[in-house]
Amino acid sequence: MRSLRNKSVLIVDDNPAMVRALERVLRGEGATVMPATEGAEAVEILTRREKVIDLVITDLRMPFVNGVTLVYAIHEVFAELPVIVLTAFGSEDVKEECLRQGAVALLEKPLDTSELLAVIEDAFTPLED
Repeated sequence: MRSLRNKSVLIVDDNPAMVRALERVLRGEGATVMPATEGAEAVEILTRREKVIDLVITDLRMPFVNGVTLVYAIHEVFAELPVIVLTAFGSEDVKEECLRQGAVALLEKPLDTSELLAVIEDAFTPLED
């Protein structure tokens, strides 16, 4: 997948096993990965601007700041930054809310790797035209 080469992905999830699994897949596709265990840490990484972040992948259910709130906060400051939300507890209402707040997709856990990579490819396609 050429769209992840030289891209930096911020993974936000309080589950270390999920972070490791995503890191393995994304690094295998050429991405640089930065993990965050909660929404506040993710916002801090983004606002420090020490490294350009090209994509955020966040869990929906996390302590303190949930995924919907994080998507909203990111898009208030970084309107063009693509965000993919992951959840094991999805519904059509949750999906609609995530998309309304600016997420490019909501994917159900357990993840299908090919579906995740296809969504990532789609997220970068408009930026590369």
